[in-house]
Amino acid sequence: MLLKTRIMPPFQNNAEGLCLLLKKLSEFERSEVLIGLESTGIYSENLICFLYESGYKLAVINPIQTATLRKTAIRKTKTDKVDTMLIIKSLMVNSYQLYSHRDADSVKLRTLCRFRQNLKKSKTRLKIQLAGYVNLVFPEFGKFFKSGIHIVASYALLKKYSSP
Repeated sequence: MLLKTRIMPPFQNNAEGLCLLLKKLSEFERSEVLIGLESTGIYSENLICFLYESGYKLAVINPIQTATLRKTAIRKTKTDKVDTMLIIKSLMVNSYQLYSHRDADSVKLRTLCRFRQNLKKSKTRLKIQLAGYVNLVFPEFGKFFKSGIHIVASYALLKKYSSP
């Protein structure tokens, strides 16, 4: 097995940067390329999905694996070159699974779930703020609605009449 490694030059995590990366990767035969990278949460998701959808074989490494390998080294340095070598060593020493369609779907679903959670938190925060402001401006308003002010009729009144 011929092993060629290449540290890619830095690129931005946006459309322009990803196209630059594809241009650099085009120097290699796509079927012979295995891209190993650490999972860095939301920062790596765009890159991983982009490379997978571009047809590259990916092995996403858990950062705990490379951290464990780093501890075995005499010098505790952390640079891009050292990290690259640790990822390569991890691919050689540890068993890895190729990134699959199921993984891609899982990342997209996880992203959507996070977005939904953030929307729910924002909605709750805004409802609390609204209740506070309404109570400040028109303290009696809430007494007219047994189930609270967060109902369609209450919102319609507040929209039409912004003050008592």
